[in-house]
Amino acid sequence: MEEFETVAEATSRVPNRFARTAAGIAAIAVLILAFCWMIPHFIAQPESASLKTPTPRGMASGFAPHVAIEQVEEVPYGDTAVLDDLTAGAKYDFDTSPSLQEQWEAMSEDAKRAYTEDEGWDYEIAPFSARVVGCSMVSEEAFTEWYPLYFQTNQSEELYAEEDVRVVVIDVELANLSTEPLVPPVPVLRGSAFASPQDMLDGGMLPDPYAQAALYPSDAGDGAIALQGEYASLMPGEARIVRYPFLVYRNSFSAEDGIDTADLSDMEIAYLDYDPFRVVALKLANAHDAAQVGVRNAYVDAIVSGELSEDVPVS
Repeated sequence: MEEFETVAEATSRVPNRFARTAAGIAAIAVLILAFCWMIPHFIAQPESASLKTPTPRGMASGFAPHVAIEQVEEVPYGDTAVLDDLTAGAKYDFDTSPSLQEQWEAMSEDAKRAYTEDEGWDYEIAPFSARVVGCSMVSEEAFTEWYPLYFQTNQSEELYAEEDVRVVVIDVELANLSTEPLVPPVPVLRGSAFASPQDMLDGGMLPDPYAQAALYPSDAGDGAIALQGEYASLMPGEARIVRYPFLVYRNSFSAEDGIDTADLSDMEIAYLDYDPFRVVALKLANAHDAAQVGVRNAYVDAIVSGELSEDVPVS
């Protein structure tokens, strides 16, 4: 007699069929995902497809006129530069930029008048002094150990392609030689080994704002950290040290191994003058050379304390 399986026996095998079917579908899904992952790795992609923005090679566009430097005044490491004749203003950008000149020609007379009557059109920077009292070049990891907030403020990794990077940290003693509160202009980092054109006024690098925010933080709300608006503000007669961090990348140097052989003694921080187009370059020094130089300067100490008149010539 033919035997028939009971309903219970037939039902007991259903879960096994579902399990085998589910396992098969899962295996197929894994193979499909693996295949999808492999396709872009074996098909040639445009070079920029996997890269973020290239790391910067020089000063941010628009910070200074793109014009040849007419004069360079070098100040040895540890010496003081008395900066009482710097000129700046939007006028010099319009004078040197063909695109801005076209915009100027297209402006109405009222718009031109509004520009020229603005205090930022052409002005002299109040007198101050500056001297480099310390400098070093460290890895980002070391900088983060010094300033743990940099772990939060650093956004360069999100913006730029991965690349070797160093932080050039420079301590500048600033003194306000005027009778009004003063925020000295931001210096730029320059160097003979850098790829940006060092014979042009805009050929330097600005301090990194994310690294600066780790040094001079302010609460931006919702747990965010921002850079203090006037971290270098000085009252009349006040002198203090301000620290500037600059990021330099492998891409910042002319030679491929430039970052590996970089020497601080080949670098300088510069203050820019627009009339004439010149830079006042305060030289940096490596650890060996810096140890040979005393950075105390009695001239500026005396001016700040009121013991000397500001019109006494620098010796």
